[in-house]
Amino acid sequence: MSPEKFAFVIINVLGGAAVLGSYALWLSNPAHDAARLWGSIAGAARSAYVVSMLAAAAGYFGFAPWVLRLDSAQVGFTALNLCFVLILFPSALWMPLAFEYLESPGPALWWAMRSVLLVVGLASLALVALLAGISPAPSGKAIAVAGAAAFTVQTLLLDALVWPRHFPA
Repeated sequence: MSPEKFAFVIINVLGGAAVLGSYALWLSNPAHDAARLWGSIAGAARSAYVVSMLAAAAGYFGFAPWVLRLDSAQVGFTALNLCFVLILFPSALWMPLAFEYLESPGPALWWAMRSVLLVVGLASLALVALLAGISPAPSGKAIAVAGAAAFTVQTLLLDALVWPRHFPA
């Protein structure tokens, strides 16, 4: 395995553990009411949001392993790895920032939370562009790009742009 692919694996293992760990740590605390994270998103909108979250997760598991099959000489792994760093590590900060904001609202926490979400969303969009630009198209490219696009809809459109409008500012 090339050093770039090894770095990709390490980024995904550590970054994934950081994201899941932050969720587990913050949601397991009885003082944190997870329902408050929805803000004013309710009913059909919340159901659509959940469907999008599931599509985003499925999309991630559709494109991330596919990246490992790419030829290191054909693909800029440095840029791909940077996208994954900017997706995973800031994602681990979102929930702690959101709960901290709910406990002690203030403009610094509000903008930190919004910035984290925007970084993740923009890195997701950059990832779609990188994957779409791979040529010649390796087998499975369309599925990988579609998965990355579903992930971007969630992270950029819903999380970074829609959700903050429904979260108490």
